[in-house]
Parts: sequence; C-alpha cells; structure tokens
Amino acid sequence: MGLFQDNFSMLSELERLAAMVRDPVRVHEIGTEEWPLAMIACGLVTCNDPERLQENLDAYAIFVSKTNAAARKGSLAQLVKFITARKGDGWRALLPYTLAEPEAALSRAAAMQLATLAQPGSKEQLTGVVELARLLVLRDDAPPAALEALLSLSDLRVLPHIAKLCSLPVERLQRLIAALNPAGNHLSYTWALEMLSARPELAEPVTALLERMAAVTTAVIDLVLPIPTWAYAKPTPQPLHGWNRAEYFPRMLPVLSQHLSQEQISRLRSAFGA
Repeated sequence: MGLFQDNFSMLSELERLAAMVRDPVRVHEIGTEEWPLAMIACGLVTCNDPERLQENLDAYAIFVSKTNAAARKGSLAQLVKFITARKGDGWRALLPYTLAEPEAALSRAAAMQLATLAQPGSKEQLTGVVELARLLVLRDDAPPAALEALLSLSDLRVLPHIAKLCSLPVERLQRLIAALNPAGNHLSYTWALEMLSARPELAEPVTALLERMAAVTTAVIDLVLPIPTWAYAKPTPQPLHGWNRAEYFPRMLPVLSQHLSQEQISRLRSAFGA
C-alpha cells in the first residue's frame, strides 16, 4: 500500500506510527524497516505546530541511530512526493531532515526541497526560505548545509532574508563561513560582499570563501526560480544575467578595495583569473 493513498487504513497506519514515535517506551519497538515511514508520519502529524519542532528533532536522532543514509534518503524522497502532491501542505515535516541529518549532502537536499516546496504565505512567497533563514539566525546548531542550499538557489530574492545573518556573533560567523562550500553564483558572491561590508573583521574568512567559490565557478549566474515548484507545470529557472569569472571580478572590486588588504585582493584576482 502506497503512502499516497489517502484511505482510512493508510491514515490509521500513519497515526499509529506517529503515536509510537511520540511514546518514550513504544518508540523502541519500531523496527528498522518501519522507521522511514514512521519519521514521515511523526513529521506530518506535528508539522503545523512550530512549537513541536524539538520533538521531531529528537525523533530524527533516533531515526539516524536506527537507519543508514540510504534509508533516510529514501524517506526524504517519499516525503517530498507526498508534499508535492499536496501542493506544499506538510512542508514543515522537512525541517528535521534539514536540521538533524548528519550527512551534509542529505541535509542540503532537504533544505533545497523545503525552500522550494513550502506553501506561500499571504505576504511572503518564499515561506521556506524565510523559515530556514530564521532558524539559521536563532539556532547555533543550524547546519551550514542549510545556508549552502539557500545560496545555491541563485535567486536574489533570497538575499534580504540571509542578510540577517550579518548580525550573528563573530565566532559563529567564522565557523559558519569556514564550513561553507556554496556554488559561485551572483547570489553567493553578493551575500559574501554584504557580509564583508557589514563585518570587516571577517576579511580573511570571506577572502577564503571567495577563493573556494572561484575554484568551482565558470559562469556566474543570476536567475529567478519558480517557487513553489509544484505551482508550475514546467518549473524551469529563468536566467537573468551571466558572467565568467574574469568578467565578474571587477564588479566585486569596489567592495574588496574598501575592506581587504592588497595581498588578499591579489589572491582573489589570481583565483578569478582577472
């Protein structure tokens, strides 16, 4: 019986598994094969109550202890299909897959799905982006993979939300920036430059970040994503602008010149082939 059959027996099964996950005794009776569906059930039952996020994070920690990454990847894929079929309903169930998943690639994939599937709010189209940015500010344990996912969207509409990270303590920002390996797109570079302007004491970490991005950059793109993706028959990104590395470097130079040493600028000039 598939997860996507909204019949009484399947709904009852989801409720049964969710109840077991929430029971401190019965949770240990859940078998390894049941956990991928049990985690989905737990998330969907509690997803409309943000105050219960910690319950889901605690459940995900047990999920991790009982399964391998392949099983968790399959659970995430099944949950994504469920949320997509219901036009974004239940999107908060993706949060534990983002915040508590130890495999960075899987955490990043969950964050990408959350950002692009969440139902728009009455005043905000990018509901998932807003929630991830909020949690990155509020939670010291929010994974860098969540920020990498937001940066990889390449959509400048994300920028005002992640710009709020500039207010974090310098130690937290140093750790976060050091762990980032984002795609080198217009959004990523613009965010890095805004961080440099707001927090010039981070000159060396930002320089190293720009070098890492340059190493994987061929074309620097700026685009608009169709968000939420389920609202479009063919959710194809709309390219706006594009530059190669050497062309893009002069665009950054006015900000770099204000905050970096000549040695740091020289390193970046070399990295960008400019």
